[in-house]
Amino acid sequence: MRRVYRLGAVAIVLGLTLGLCVHYGATYDENWPHPTGDQLAEEPGSWDGEHVLLVGVVETSDENRFTMRVETDAGDVARVVEVRETSVDAERGGIVQVFGELTEQGTVQHADRLVVVVAQPGYRPSKFGVSGLGLLLAGGFFLRYWRIDPRECAITARGDRDG
Repeated sequence: MRRVYRLGAVAIVLGLTLGLCVHYGATYDENWPHPTGDQLAEEPGSWDGEHVLLVGVVETSDENRFTMRVETDAGDVARVVEVRETSVDAERGGIVQVFGELTEQGTVQHADRLVVVVAQPGYRPSKFGVSGLGLLLAGGFFLRYWRIDPRECAITARGDRDG
């Protein structure tokens, strides 16, 4: 395949991928069935009585309840939610996702589902470090068996003489 056609195909695929990403980002909030922090701040009572998925930061934690704050995109507190009849394995500052029915008092009586995203605030850098290490290992294994040829705009298998 000629280099011009190959580069043209790569440019078309990258352009289509970029277009899909822009479309997804533009329609994300209107297609998401659960309230964002900004929507909770604008209309605090409109989600009461609904099953919602909330992402928040743990403020306090007891044996069978905890309190979390749901933030807006700007970092302001949209709503403080108390989750009852549920314990959490996250410290203050940890990030959790809670799915349950939101009541008028700003509580979730029982979380149908609870996921700890970040157990401690200090875990975030180590998560990025482990991800970066995994990326380097995967790239190293790939380059051990494959060779990138920028002149031909191709990826070819390494032979015995390539290394």
